Amino acid sequence: MDDIHIDIKEENFLNTPSCAFRRVSHGTASCTISTDAYVSEVDPLTCQNCEVPGIVSVPQCRYLSVGTELKPYRGEGRVVVSLACKAMNIRLYSLKTCEECSLCSPVPSIVGEINQPATTASLTINIDEGLINDLARDIRMDYGVQLEDSPPLSPIRCWRFPEGKCRKFPVYSARKVTVILRKTNQNDYLYKEAISPALKSLNLNPYRIDEEIVDDEKLCRCCENCQEGSYTLLNLDEWDTNALMLLGINYGLGRRSALLHSIAAPTPPILSYMQHDIVEYENIEMLKQNLVEHFSAYIKPEG
Repeated sequence: MDDIHIDIKEENFLNTPSCAFRRVSHGTASCTISTDAYVSEVDPLTCQNCEVPGIVSVPQCRYLSVGTELKPYRGEGRVVVSLACKAMNIRLYSLKTCEECSLCSPVPSIVGEINQPATTASLTINIDEGLINDLARDIRMDYGVQLEDSPPLSPIRCWRFPEGKCRKFPVYSARKVTVILRKTNQNDYLYKEAISPALKSLNLNPYRIDEEIVDDEKLCRCCENCQEGSYTLLNLDEWDTNALMLLGINYGLGRRSALLHSIAAPTPPILSYMQHDIVEYENIEMLKQNLVEHFSAYIKPEG
């Protein structure tokens, strides 16, 4: 029996269809619209079995997004074409969806739409000058620049955070009075009947912190509010290390202080330069009157 010899011609793949999305670099060919997370390299057999050239050879909607991926299909690998709509932000499973869509906008070739780099557009917006001033004010405050209505002092170095800059970004208000007065029946009575009415009669804005200062977060909140106003009011009869620290911060910032002290209570030992900040009282009416006199000396006349 004669031997049968069959010559098998080596495939040159010259019949591989051209594709606008195939790129060649360093001896390899890759697909620029491949959605495969690991491999974008393709061989001629892959490209010959791809449906993308047929899809883009006819007019399609300008919002059509096309991708390719090698996926298992019926036990073997094949090229799967992924379709999605850029206008609706949805996955498409058939081009028939585009035919029924009211946003469909066919173009002769979507190759240019797919390969087109991202572009920018110019937009002119009329911005109110007041808004610009507000933004500039916020920026100056973020970078620790003193505002025109702020005390002429630089911000203190933060005692809590390692970078030494306050993370709270306190907003200064000239007429704010931070009242650090923990919640008790006696203190509630003093605040309601004397402190708040006296301050409001001078057009000042009292802000009371009545919680116990038991940790850094609460002490930090007190410090933030002391920085935000021109005045701080403390109860000298409830003296502790936290009050001492806050008073030091207040003096360091150049803010004005008021130290409440009942005549019937013993006076804590304080430095001589702090004596003028003590507001003594024997009853509610005396406290109200002394507070008005104490703060009146610091308030600048309006107009």
